[in-house]
Amino acid sequence: MLPQAGAPRASRSAGLLASFRHALRGLVEVAARERNMRLHLFAGLVVGVAGSEVPLALAAQLGLFLCVTLVLAGEALNSALEALVDLHTVAFRHEARRVKDAAAGAVLALAAGAVLSAAAILAGHWTEFLASWSVGRAGLDGALLGLAAAVLGLRLARAVVVAMSAAGAGLLALLALRSVSLPFTALAAALFVWAVAAQRRGTSPRPTGAAQRGDCDTAGRGETR
Repeated sequence: MLPQAGAPRASRSAGLLASFRHALRGLVEVAARERNMRLHLFAGLVVGVAGSEVPLALAAQLGLFLCVTLVLAGEALNSALEALVDLHTVAFRHEARRVKDAAAGAVLALAAGAVLSAAAILAGHWTEFLASWSVGRAGLDGALLGLAAAVLGLRLARAVVVAMSAAGAGLLALLALRSVSLPFTALAAALFVWAVAAQRRGTSPRPTGAAQRGDCDTAGRGETR
């Protein structure tokens, strides 16, 4: 029997969708477990809201997008590397410390560069920032950022998360209506959804090295008996 022509293409499509699903799950789990990733998410959301309100030159917009993407990707890689090191060694080793320190230093360098870039862009567009600022806009933006900070920083009940998600969606819709840059609004919306997904995933701290050694010792004693 001849194979169906559509079967390989369907399997490739399913594999591609599965790859995207696994990647998104990894991003959500990193945000749920790692405090630094949640801080970077909040900073990126601030950039998205500010970029939606202030008209920026194309080069400045591209620079901010690149900064946000690099910092988030760097933190995800740092978390993956730390997990890999923990998987392969339990006892303290200077080699493992150097790997973790170097990865954390790389993220610190990216974050510092992003802050300096944002400061330079803000200094160059200070008049546009003042012209676009108003009490009403500041209040709406502050409410959105306050919701994001609560979602990222607190342990909330599911009903509270649903209510805050609905409120955030409404504030994001208002932001889109007055936005001067819809790509930045889309960035803010994507990061808010990421924060909500991480909150629903919940935090599950990784076991410490001592706990892992205790589990191994218990298992070993059980096998000897």
